Amino acid sequence: MVLRPAAFLLVFLACVSALSQAPDQSSAQSNPNLPRSFRDQDLNITYFYPGRFVPDPASVAVTPAAPASSSSTTTATPKCARSTFFANSVTPVDTSSFVLSTIDNSCPNVLRGATTLGPFIREQILRQLKQYGEPTVTQEPTRYTIDGHPAAIVLASVPMPATPGKIPQTTYAAKACFLGNIPVKAKKKSDPADPTRHVLCFDYTTLHSDLYHLLFAFSLQFDNDTPQPVVPGSVIR
Repeated sequence: MVLRPAAFLLVFLACVSALSQAPDQSSAQSNPNLPRSFRDQDLNITYFYPGRFVPDPASVAVTPAAPASSSSTTTATPKCARSTFFANSVTPVDTSSFVLSTIDNSCPNVLRGATTLGPFIREQILRQLKQYGEPTVTQEPTRYTIDGHPAAIVLASVPMPATPGKIPQTTYAAKACFLGNIPVKAKKKSDPADPTRHVLCFDYTTLHSDLYHLLFAFSLQFDNDTPQPVVPGSVIR
C-alpha cells in the first residue's frame, strides 16, 4: 500500500492553525472538507478531525473508573479506560469511526501496563477485534513521538462473518496510544521521577483499507503549542 499524505496534511494543518484559537467546532460545521475540533478540557488538549465524521456523544458511556481486579491489562482495561469522544462517518459504501480514550492512575496496574505502548496496543487491538472474528496484525508496533510525547501504533484487520446475499467484508483498524505527559527523569537518585499520569489512545476503524489515508488528517494540540499529526505518514508502511 502506497500512501501520499504529505500534500493533504500540509493543507489540513494550515486549516488547523487558523482554527486552533477558535471555540470548539465539533457541532458547528457541516462542511465535510473542513476539520472539526474537540477540546478535552481536563487535559488541555484539542483534537482536530475530518469534517466527514459526525460526533455521537450519546454513544460514549462515561463511567467512573473502577479499581483493577487484576494486573492483566486485558481484563482490567475496559473498567479503567474512559472514553472521551466518539464520531463516525457513514456513506453508501463505507462506515468509518474513531474513538478517543484516556487511561489514568485510578488503576495504577493498568496505567503501568499501558505505558509500555507497543505491547499494550497490540494486545488491546487484537482483543477489540476478536468480537468480529480472528484478527491479524498487519503492522507490528511502530514507535514515534507526537510533539515529544512517546507514541506507538498498531494496524490490524479481521474478516467479517459472511452474510447471505452480501459481499464479504473486512474491518481494518488502527490503534495509536501516547503518553499524556513527557516523563522527566530524576537528576538525583534520591529525587522521585515524574511519573506518567495519563495514556491517551486513538482507535480508528474502517471497512476499506484505502481509507487508512484518513489517519493523516487527524491532529492534536497540547496546550497552545503547534498542532501535530496524531499519525505521521512516515510511520505507516
